[in-house]
Amino acid sequence: MRFHAIQTSPVWEDHDANRALIARAIEALAPAPRDFVVLPELCETGFSMNSTLAARDDSIAWGSHLAQSAKIWLQCGIARRQPHGGVANTATLFSPEGREHGCYCKTFLFTPAGEHHSYSPGNGPCVFECDDVRIAPMICYDLRFPELWRHAMLDGAEIFTLGACWPCARLAQKHALIAARAIENQSWIVAANRTGSEPTTNYCGGSTIVDSTGIVHALCGVDPGSASHDIDIKALRAFRESSNALSDTQRHFLGL
Repeated sequence: MRFHAIQTSPVWEDHDANRALIARAIEALAPAPRDFVVLPELCETGFSMNSTLAARDDSIAWGSHLAQSAKIWLQCGIARRQPHGGVANTATLFSPEGREHGCYCKTFLFTPAGEHHSYSPGNGPCVFECDDVRIAPMICYDLRFPELWRHAMLDGAEIFTLGACWPCARLAQKHALIAARAIENQSWIVAANRTGSEPTTNYCGGSTIVDSTGIVHALCGVDPGSASHDIDIKALRAFRESSNALSDTQRHFLGL
């Protein structure tokens, strides 16, 4: 399967402008049918703590139409109202047929920015099968918490797809953490980060695709663009069988 991480420079809190921007980016990328495309966290607004504004009722219909039109697997960073009345920062997956395939709610909220006051946390990782590939979406700050990723791996995750709004000031940390998560879970990571600026933060992109040994196979600079790479899932499974450090996981340390 071919994976793409698209990085955009969102217009602050402007759904319509960002939807048009994303549509143009996908059109320029021209992915093949059934490719997998990852968009950044909260891609319709930027990293807004105005969750009431960020959560629009037509976001699911928009994502569905976008995936169906391009005939791709699509991961969108979407703010979604929850049944209990809160709003979750989600990675929502759409199939090439335009159906909602799954939804992961961000587990670790970025408390330094007050995200926990604006969004409701998720309950842990989710793993979804997409054309026989087991994928675990993650979101930004989740990257700092390896226990979340290990639980996802034990649930069958083979490829992690990360949407982020990760700032310039800590960009080197992001790359180091992605390599660590990839190596320790013997998994590929496809990470889409935003670029540009918003009222209090600057972003430098660096969207990337990293293999299970920490090697970078695609990397964006600071401008809007995309990172793309074919991932051979059979080769990954063979690598895990031949060098299976995962079998030495001591589950009791994870509360299992």
